[in-house]
Amino acid sequence: MVALEVIILAAGRSTRLGQPKALVDAGGETLIARMVSRIQHVENAFVTAVTNDDLLADIILACPSIQVVLNPEPEQGRTGSIQRGLASILERNGRLPQRLLIVPVDRPGWSIEVLNTLLKSDVSSYPVWNNQGGHPLLLVGDDIKTVYLSEGDVPLSSLVSRTQIPVEFPYLHLNIDTVDDLEQLNLAAKEEWF
Repeated sequence: MVALEVIILAAGRSTRLGQPKALVDAGGETLIARMVSRIQHVENAFVTAVTNDDLLADIILACPSIQVVLNPEPEQGRTGSIQRGLASILERNGRLPQRLLIVPVDRPGWSIEVLNTLLKSDVSSYPVWNNQGGHPLLLVGDDIKTVYLSEGDVPLSSLVSRTQIPVEFPYLHLNIDTVDDLEQLNLAAKEEWF
């Protein structure tokens, strides 16, 4: 039985960055492969990546150990991508998960320690450092069903109340959005936690 389902969101078109965020080089590997490697340190974690039609084959090749799901309408937003991932999990397991970790590929600033702290929560939660929220997001219980049954273009923040979990982690706010952000990614990729 899978203890933790994880959805990596990688369906955005990366127009500001000018290249697919999931496939940028992060210390000699693709960013998504590095993130999957970290997640797989969590016992009984099963990873599903949701992506667009342009990246589907590349992500399957970069991460052969995970489930990769297509979102044909990524412009509808992250909630729609989460729903695609949940539909795949429902098909595979015959039920929705009780605990779900949502990991945007463009927010790689978290460590195994941050994940373990977050996973101790019994309610939907997200990490906070220096009074600013970060990722990943943990959804628990009925909140997962609420997201699954909602309209795909409704922002997640409108659907689920989340509890802040304080962490001590200066990289928590790392966001890969522009070419300038790649310099911070390269610095982070040299860190032991990455």
